Amino acid sequence: MIYPYIVNKNGVWYPAGTDVPEDTIPITTDNFTEKPIHNGHTKTEVNRMSTAELRSLALEKGIDGAGEMTGAELKKVLIEKFGL
Repeated sequence: MIYPYIVNKNGVWYPAGTDVPEDTIPITTDNFTEKPIHNGHTKTEVNRMSTAELRSLALEKGIDGAGEMTGAELKKVLIEKFGL
Protein backbone atom coordinates (compact mmCIF):
# COMPACT_ATOMS: atom_id res chain seq x y z
CA MET A 1 0.00 0.00 0.00
CA ILE A 2 1.27 3.47 -0.78
CA TYR A 3 0.90 6.08 1.97
CA PRO A 4 1.10 9.86 1.41
CA TYR A 5 3.08 10.19 4.66
CA ILE A 6 6.07 8.58 6.45
CA VAL A 7 5.24 5.14 7.86
CA ASN A 8 7.01 3.00 10.47
CA LYS A 9 6.03 -0.62 10.01
CA ASN A 10 7.67 -3.45 11.93
CA GLY A 11 10.56 -1.16 12.86
CA VAL A 12 11.26 -0.07 9.27
CA TRP A 13 10.71 3.55 8.22
CA TYR A 14 9.21 4.08 4.77
CA PRO A 15 9.25 7.56 3.17
CA ALA A 16 6.05 9.14 1.88
CA GLY A 17 4.95 7.68 -1.45
CA THR A 18 6.82 4.39 -0.94
CA ASP A 19 5.09 1.05 -1.39
CA VAL A 20 4.77 -0.44 2.13
CA PRO A 21 4.37 -4.25 2.26
CA GLU A 22 1.06 -5.51 3.63
CA ASP A 23 0.78 -7.84 6.63
CA THR A 24 -0.31 -11.35 5.78
CA ILE A 25 -1.83 -11.96 9.22
CA PRO A 26 -5.12 -10.13 9.88
CA ILE A 27 -5.17 -7.88 12.92
CA THR A 28 -7.58 -9.18 15.56
CA THR A 29 -7.01 -6.64 18.32
CA ASP A 30 -7.68 -3.01 18.92
CA ASN A 31 -4.28 -1.83 20.15
CA PHE A 32 -5.74 1.05 22.13
CA THR A 33 -8.65 -0.20 24.24
CA GLU A 34 -9.71 -3.74 23.45
CA LYS A 35 -8.52 -7.23 24.15
CA PRO A 36 -8.47 -9.75 21.29
CA ILE A 37 -11.80 -10.15 19.58
CA HIS A 38 -13.66 -13.36 20.48
CA ASN A 39 -16.73 -14.63 18.69
CA GLY A 40 -16.89 -11.41 16.70
CA HIS A 41 -17.72 -9.27 19.76
CA THR A 42 -15.65 -6.84 21.78
CA LYS A 43 -16.21 -5.75 25.36
CA THR A 44 -17.31 -2.32 24.13
CA GLU A 45 -19.88 -3.84 21.76
CA VAL A 46 -21.32 -6.02 24.55
CA ASN A 47 -21.53 -3.02 26.90
CA ARG A 48 -23.39 -0.98 24.27
CA MET A 49 -26.01 -3.65 23.46
CA SER A 50 -29.62 -3.28 24.54
CA THR A 51 -31.13 -5.80 26.94
CA ALA A 52 -33.06 -7.43 24.09
CA GLU A 53 -29.85 -7.86 22.04
CA LEU A 54 -28.03 -9.23 25.09
CA ARG A 55 -30.82 -11.77 25.77
CA SER A 56 -30.80 -12.89 22.15
CA LEU A 57 -27.01 -13.33 22.16
CA ALA A 58 -27.06 -15.12 25.52
CA LEU A 59 -29.74 -17.55 24.33
CA GLU A 60 -27.77 -18.12 21.12
CA LYS A 61 -24.68 -18.96 23.19
CA GLY A 62 -26.64 -21.33 25.45
CA ILE A 63 -26.57 -19.34 28.68
CA ASP A 64 -29.13 -20.75 31.13
CA GLY A 65 -31.61 -18.31 32.66
CA ALA A 66 -30.87 -15.55 30.16
CA GLY A 67 -34.58 -14.70 29.87
CA GLU A 68 -34.78 -13.72 33.54
CA MET A 69 -31.50 -11.79 33.84
CA THR A 70 -31.15 -8.01 33.84
CA GLY A 71 -29.05 -6.21 31.26
CA ALA A 72 -26.20 -5.72 33.73
CA GLU A 73 -26.19 -9.41 34.64
CA LEU A 74 -26.23 -10.43 30.98
CA LYS A 75 -23.30 -8.13 30.20
CA LYS A 76 -21.28 -9.59 33.06
CA VAL A 77 -22.01 -13.20 32.03
CA LEU A 78 -21.30 -12.59 28.32
CA ILE A 79 -18.06 -10.72 28.99
CA GLU A 80 -16.90 -13.60 31.20
CA LYS A 81 -17.99 -16.20 28.65
CA PHE A 82 -16.13 -14.46 25.80
CA GLY A 83 -13.07 -13.88 27.99
CA LEU A 84 -13.10 -10.12 27.40
